[in-house]
Amino acid sequence: MGIFVIIVLLVALVTITIKYILYRRQIKTICRQIQFVSQDITNHRIRTDLTKKEVVELAELINEMVDEHNKESVEFMSKDKRLKEALTAVSHDIRTPLTSLKGYFELLMSEEDYDKKLQYAGVMSERMDNLSDLLDELFTYTKLQNQDYKLELCELDMTRLVLDTIFSFYEIFKEKGCEPELDIDDKSYIVMCNDVAVKRVISNVVRNALVHGVGNIRLEYKLEDKTVLDDNKILPNGNVITSKQIKFTCRNSIAHPENMDITQVFDRFYKADKARKEKSTGLGLAIAKEMVERMGGEISANLDGRIFTIEIVFELA
Repeated sequence: MGIFVIIVLLVALVTITIKYILYRRQIKTICRQIQFVSQDITNHRIRTDLTKKEVVELAELINEMVDEHNKESVEFMSKDKRLKEALTAVSHDIRTPLTSLKGYFELLMSEEDYDKKLQYAGVMSERMDNLSDLLDELFTYTKLQNQDYKLELCELDMTRLVLDTIFSFYEIFKEKGCEPELDIDDKSYIVMCNDVAVKRVISNVVRNALVHGVGNIRLEYKLEDKTVLDDNKILPNGNVITSKQIKFTCRNSIAHPENMDITQVFDRFYKADKARKEKSTGLGLAIAKEMVERMGGEISANLDGRIFTIEIVFELA
């Protein structure tokens, strides 16, 4: 009996020793794999030779952590790249009017002719306005990137806001010799929105058409039916319930549609004009998109031949 117990203990000891050795070897293998994947972004998966539940669970948990780490690393590199591109774009856009201002200031100081002084002062004033607009758009865009920033929404007459904004461009349309084609429904339509944001959105869209478009601009503002794609909204007789939405549309022609990437028009600092015109910051449509979406609306862009269209849609309150 004593010998039997000793044999059993020896077998148990050998089994435990083998398991210990296997576990230790597996842990070392996992450590080497972790060290490898931690050095770079890789699709390598932590593998285990043991089929024990706890070891397999450990490997799976590590793989989940690796996947999350890789995802965060890719996002970080992408954001870092976008930040560098943004800083380059901003430095260029700020430096251009500043350089121009410096040049005209030197001309102003050295010029004795009064009429030319007035001319230089007028150009300097325009350049300062451009710089002010750029800084204002940068400040607005930065605020909108803060997810905690909220637009105060209330029920407002969208029609009045749209008409006021369009009429504010009267002098600019006149200076450019551009008479917009208007198809405006002037009835009052109430929408949950922010008055400052709505005016900013419409203004940015119209200004984008003026700066980058050629020829006349067509502005539409109409009430539309929206079909509710929901089985619960189908009546017993088979009819589908519809809701009302108000749509603002801006259409204009562009000179070189081949230079435009329609998928990027709402990206910050995107410009189809690679020469980077002074009058454009490349933030106008990005700000419009952020504001529209924060007010619960939708904004989209389309390019059909040379016709560039932006549509903004809001549900009626």
